[in-house]
Amino acid sequence: MTHNGSRFDGKTALITGGSSGMGLATAHRLIAEGARVVVTGRDKKRLDASVAELGGQAHGIAGDATDLDDLDDLAAAVADRFGHLDLLFANAGIGSFQTIEQVTGELFDQVIGSNLKGA
Repeated sequence: MTHNGSRFDGKTALITGGSSGMGLATAHRLIAEGARVVVTGRDKKRLDASVAELGGQAHGIAGDATDLDDLDDLAAAVADRFGHLDLLFANAGIGSFQTIEQVTGELFDQVIGSNLKGA
């Protein structure tokens, strides 16, 4: 996308779970509207590919949104590099599609940890 300038000029956005799906699409849109975007994801290889796809206004920070230490590291890295955030899209989350008989306590904790603690 080409940058045409807009309300996001000079703004810094953070998108958790930004290396695919809605997060990646949102990153493209925000960059097209002038923002610099920090995207996060657990899979470093996918994250690096997404940052390369997004171009020079994108920055990737690998981490797990369910890990409070990773979130503290993310906050520190963003503060060090950009000083502050203007936008936050708490997008990281997972789904699991099984029958009720197949759902384990571990799976439940994983989904709840990602979708609630991550935000």
